Amino acid sequence: MSNPMPLLAPVMTTRSMLGHRVYSPFTSRCSGELQNIKMVCFDGLDNQWLYTRPAVTFDQLVAFLAVAHEGGFSAASDTLHKSQPAVSKLVRNLEDELGVTLFDRRQYRATLSDAGRLFLERAEALVEHTEALRTFGRQLGGQIEAVVRLAVEAVTPVGPIMVILRGLQERFPAVRIELSTERLAGAADALREERAEIAVATTLGVGLTKLERVHFRTVRILPVAHRDHPLATCKKPIPPALLRAHPQIVLRDSAHDPAAPSLNVLEGGVRWSVTDVTAKRDVILAGMGWGGLPEHVVAEALAARVLVRLEVPEFEVQAMELFAMRRRDRPHGVVAQALWEELGRSGPTSPAPRRRRS
Repeated sequence: MSNPMPLLAPVMTTRSMLGHRVYSPFTSRCSGELQNIKMVCFDGLDNQWLYTRPAVTFDQLVAFLAVAHEGGFSAASDTLHKSQPAVSKLVRNLEDELGVTLFDRRQYRATLSDAGRLFLERAEALVEHTEALRTFGRQLGGQIEAVVRLAVEAVTPVGPIMVILRGLQERFPAVRIELSTERLAGAADALREERAEIAVATTLGVGLTKLERVHFRTVRILPVAHRDHPLATCKKPIPPALLRAHPQIVLRDSAHDPAAPSLNVLEGGVRWSVTDVTAKRDVILAGMGWGGLPEHVVAEALAARVLVRLEVPEFEVQAMELFAMRRRDRPHGVVAQALWEELGRSGPTSPAPRRRRS
């Protein structure tokens, strides 16, 4: 009696110019022993060739999206922390695999071809679904993260945030919450630099292609001054030249990008900078300048007539739409997911219309 056959692979592969060549163990090119293995999937197939090409990889799709969103291979390499040749090779391999040119490289900056624009939407959906599936799988594992970091824009009402964090503390008492306050584009910086899992902030200057967002609050911004300030008794609207002659108290953007856009800052005027809303309010209450403050911060002082509302047509934004935001391309733990859901439930279903003066 012959010895039992060893367990062998069901198929054999060879490399060819056409890709990976896969063939049945019943082909004449297989050894006699391999041909004796009976497999349902190939039983009765002789000299039958099956061809498969190398699959599109997740890294290729991520590189393609990075180049499309960042506007070039150099910027994409910085975002992905890869060398530019590595990113270029990933995209080139993707194009070779698909048999289509995704980028027009004839100009200084690579731009999406017609095919690339069509491919972009489906690639974004696939990467997003893959990350969502990865997140879901980790949640099934029931792993509770030790720390959850939340970055909030300085004008965010604290009350609703505290209610949400108190409920989170009761559900996950061992988890440490790190709450940081950012200004303007600083919260988006915290997401991009992975200093926070979730941010509550305005979308001012924020690229939204990589972010998932849900509306949280609308915060009205009111230009105010102390009742004894010279601007408080001026006729309305106040002439721009007079506004520029008195210090405007502004929040310093905590974003690292020097090109980050400003908000309601009068160019060419006297300007004082502070790093938090409380300091800004205190300077204005001391009569040393004027500026825009959230309505919920100045409501009591306005009601008591300690502060006076000014009419400033140059203010471009009369309300800030705050959104809870998180990255699409990063997995989210159990606690971070719970925080995200609570922020979504806390906000209105859609943002209120932004009020502007003509």
